[in-house]
Amino acid sequence: MDTLKFIKQRRTVRKFKKRPVSRASIDKIAEAGASAPSPHNSQPWQFTVIQNKGLKQRLLIRLKKASGRYMTSFRILFNNTLEIMQGAPVLIFVYNTRILSRKTRAFGEPYFSVTHLSEIEGISAAIQNMHLAAGAFGLGMAWLTIPLFAGKEISRMMKTENELIAVLALGYPAEQPKGLHRKAISSILKYE
Repeated sequence: MDTLKFIKQRRTVRKFKKRPVSRASIDKIAEAGASAPSPHNSQPWQFTVIQNKGLKQRLLIRLKKASGRYMTSFRILFNNTLEIMQGAPVLIFVYNTRILSRKTRAFGEPYFSVTHLSEIEGISAAIQNMHLAAGAFGLGMAWLTIPLFAGKEISRMMKTENELIAVLALGYPAEQPKGLHRKAISSILKYE
């Protein structure tokens, strides 16, 4: 399949089969992520894979408790995200090691903000690579950001000082998501 067609067919999967995902597949998906461009080749990402059901359950209980702090409509979104995480055989926590922004913090603004944003851009490219690699292996993935509302709690539980950027839910699809309407290229592309 040609690359552009493959990219256009990528869909977010939110329901997964109970079938386990091999470590070899997870390693290849992480390798695809690690192949992304990053500012000054800093490679600011760290991927933490969670397959242990006990650890996953403890995390979900902690997140469920954290969701109680938010207004009802948002709590519904939070709980929907927890259901996706619960159903996924694999969770990948994507962290920013802040390899550049730690160094530029002492210089103040705009140095810190620009380097921090650059790290997140590189990590986003890594996540997109992982999403595409998962699809190439017949796996589905959901790129989740709602857990960031409890990012500090998750990081404490995971015993890391790194910044949580996303949680990726990974597994074999139990659904075939429909295509989404995309904006016309003419409405988003501008030539000067």
